[in-house]
Formats: sequence, structure tokens, C-alpha cells
Amino acid sequence: MEGAGTTSRASAVMLPGRILLPQGEECTCRFLSSGDDDLRAVIERDVAVGSRVVCHVDGLGVVDATVNRVSSDGLRLSLQGSPNRKARLAMRLAWHRARLNGQADRRGADRVTPLDPVVEVALADGTNVSARIADLSATGAALEMAVPPPMGAPLTVGRRRAHVVRRTDAGVAIRFVLSLRPEDVTADIRL
Repeated sequence: MEGAGTTSRASAVMLPGRILLPQGEECTCRFLSSGDDDLRAVIERDVAVGSRVVCHVDGLGVVDATVNRVSSDGLRLSLQGSPNRKARLAMRLAWHRARLNGQADRRGADRVTPLDPVVEVALADGTNVSARIADLSATGAALEMAVPPPMGAPLTVGRRRAHVVRRTDAGVAIRFVLSLRPEDVTADIRL
């Protein structure tokens, strides 16, 4: 196998997602990252070096990339975008590596109850419903809803994409696809 040694392989982050190939085919795959600018798609498809692909990576969001190498262990991707966008992706990858290495999740300390807790929720079937945010953190929220969606259901809370991770007495707990910046988690937040 080419590439990473034992150290980087031990701290490699694996995230599920989908990749849109140049031919228009969308495939489910896994993404591996050993460093801030390293992203590899584990997929069994023929893709030419230099091809542009669009990756939907759980926990990172939409990533535009170019295939810079094809090997037996997947597609090595070169991330595209502004320096600002690349820096944000690097921060998210570093956060995932920190969690992998056993560092504590900060959600418990960062919860707030918004001053205006009412939010519109778009369900996967296109239905819009009103919900109340019981509490909110950088990674998710507890929503009070009259008819809670099922476990794993995708939804949009305000403008934030999320999915249901558990049921609560009053509704559901959700996890955001892209975490909020900790400095944005204040009582006056609007999703």
C-alpha cells in the first residue's frame, strides 16, 4: 500500500458520505483523512486523474475536489475552494481527529436556550412544521415538536441541515450536518 505510515493511519478519520462522479453517477462511499489537506474517497469506480468530483461528506458538508491520484486504496483528492473554505474544512477535520483521539466533546458546556426559540423545520417530504428549540449547542439541538420525525430522518432547521439522532419526551434531538462555530452559540442565535 502506498502513502501513510502507521502514525497517520492510526489518526485517520473515516466519515461516510456520497460522491458525485463526472459522469453524473452518485455513489455512497467512505472518506478517509490523515491530515488537514488529505482526503481520500474509498470507492470501487474508475475515475480519471484530473476529474472534478463533488463530495457530500457527513460532518464536513459539500466539498469540491479534483482527483489527483487513483490507487488500490481509493481516490486521492485535492480540495478545491478559497483559502478560507479550505481552512474551515481543515478545522472540521482537526475536530474529528480530536474526537477520534479521545478528546472530550464540548457540547455539554455550550448549550443555550435561544431568546426566540420558535423555528421552522423542513422535513424530508417537503412539509414545513413549526418547532421550539429547547436547547442548542454547536453540534445539535433538542426540538419540541407535535409530531416528531423518525430516527435518522434528515431535516432542515431554519437554514441548517441536520438529522434526528434520538427521541425525547417532547420531540427529538438532532445533530447538525455542519457544526456551528462555538462563538455563534449565544442566546440571540437565529437558525
